[in-house]
Amino acid sequence: TVADGVFWLSQVADRNSVVRKLQVMKTRGRAPMPGLHTFRITDDGVQIFPRIPQQQMRRRSKDSQRLGTGVPGLDELMGGGIPGGDAVMIAGPAGSGKTTFATQFVAEGLRLGEAVVVAVFEEYPQEYLARAKARNQHLHEALKAGKLKLIYLRPLDLSVDEALAEILDAVEQVGATRVVIDSLSGFEVALAPAFREDFRESLYRLIGALTAVGVTIVMTSEVVGGYPEVRYTSEKVSFITDDIVVQRFVEIGGELLKVLSVAKMRGSEHSSDFRLYQVSANGAVVSGSLKDYHGISTGVPDLGTWPRRSVMAGLTSQEAAVLNVITRLGESSLEQIGERTGLTPTTLVPMIERLVVLGYAAAVMGGEGTAYRAPAQIGG
Repeated sequence: TVADGVFWLSQVADRNSVVRKLQVMKTRGRAPMPGLHTFRITDDGVQIFPRIPQQQMRRRSKDSQRLGTGVPGLDELMGGGIPGGDAVMIAGPAGSGKTTFATQFVAEGLRLGEAVVVAVFEEYPQEYLARAKARNQHLHEALKAGKLKLIYLRPLDLSVDEALAEILDAVEQVGATRVVIDSLSGFEVALAPAFREDFRESLYRLIGALTAVGVTIVMTSEVVGGYPEVRYTSEKVSFITDDIVVQRFVEIGGELLKVLSVAKMRGSEHSSDFRLYQVSANGAVVSGSLKDYHGISTGVPDLGTWPRRSVMAGLTSQEAAVLNVITRLGESSLEQIGERTGLTPTTLVPMIERLVVLGYAAAVMGGEGTAYRAPAQIGG
């Protein structure tokens, strides 16, 4: 009764994880923030990470502007890009290219002069940056210029409030409009066991706090499982996100191919097509539609009674993708086809020459050089 303030400190040990928490039991004449707040003792002293508060008072209205994903063909599927201020989840199995998509989202923001924050949980920053630089040489310069902030958060005993504090500090430091979390699966493992139990609630509060300050978030999430119990997202967190891009592997003609679809966009029109995409040394590119295939979600789709089945016979998956692009673009140059497929001229020229020899494509001479189109009889 004689104290004006009472603080309760506790320490919880779970396996190799130790979490310290603080609760404000009493502050005379004031309304303390409720709940348990994580704190950490280091060589620099005590640092408290307040529990993520309600963000409604400072919430900004969503930007009507669309943000480019940096992945050719994906903006078209998403109705023109990602609505500003949305939380986007890219979900797929290991090796499907989730990090590549996220990296291209980062590179596109930097190209447009925006600042970006990337929080990585699955690998060290040096390794992440080395992989990203292989496809975009400007990331290192952006890091030096202070336009890109790369965060690696301490694993195994992390609290969601500590993660948010680190990310929000970085957003304020560089004035970021884009945030990438790679990945949610790694984030969950990095959390102390006490916080994994309420992972959905923690993630909900984290995303709410970030979108409240006006940033657009792209998160990656690994999904396991297959047909007939197809899972598009893990941990039942789909309700937390505004937009979901689903990646899958399918087997067509004895080859393992990658397909994607936009499963959800809150309050926005989007395509429901399944599209093939390729991940090459130049990045990811979304290409042809699989409208004529059936059973894509099983992982082993078939063409059924598709009348063009014989047309695709004898082509590799890359040649089929190139033909699909030529068909969609109508009459197109080598450069235009390369932009859509992500293939270099060295790789692309022999493919197009083979398509021409086989009669799947035709070369058209014009004033601006050679263009290519699909012969009319292919569509019959």
